[in-house]
Amino acid sequence: MLPEISKILANPINIVVLGWLGFYLFFVFLVFFYKFFQLSSWIKKEEEAFHTMLMSDVFPVSSSLKSCIEKSVNVNQYSFDACIQAAAKKSTKGITFLSIVASTAPFIGLFGTVVGILSAFQGMQSVSTINMIAPAIADALIATAVGIIVAVPAYSFHQILSKKVEDLISTLKMQKDMYLSK
Repeated sequence: MLPEISKILANPINIVVLGWLGFYLFFVFLVFFYKFFQLSSWIKKEEEAFHTMLMSDVFPVSSSLKSCIEKSVNVNQYSFDACIQAAAKKSTKGITFLSIVASTAPFIGLFGTVVGILSAFQGMQSVSTINMIAPAIADALIATAVGIIVAVPAYSFHQILSKKVEDLISTLKMQKDMYLSK
């Protein structure tokens, strides 16, 4: 069973660690849902633009490449590549946060565990049995568990969004190839 929350929150370091991980978890879900829906609608728009190009040999206005290319003086492979790179940069904005959380959350939790175990060993001076020290160590391990709980969705969401970015870039490259093959 989970130890009483008041015992866990008695240590100020646990409050900081669990607060930090709670902050991380909130923003992991916020970033994921925002980027997921943003990328999904962008991919859908670009796929529709590509299908329009296939059917009518016209570069659709709805394509983000069209608006980027219109700004170029000389339309060639390099100007398309620059536009695709700009789209890649825009589409990956915020996703790096998920990888940072995935890699740092377990360490933040581990920090809380180390501090909790140090406190447990300090209390061992007056306690002679493991039955008295074991609950303090169990309390300390909660921080690591929370760190892992935060890291798993952050890593999973990062992978999902990275795949969406890859799909978007692939669609943009198909548009480029279709336009330049004419």
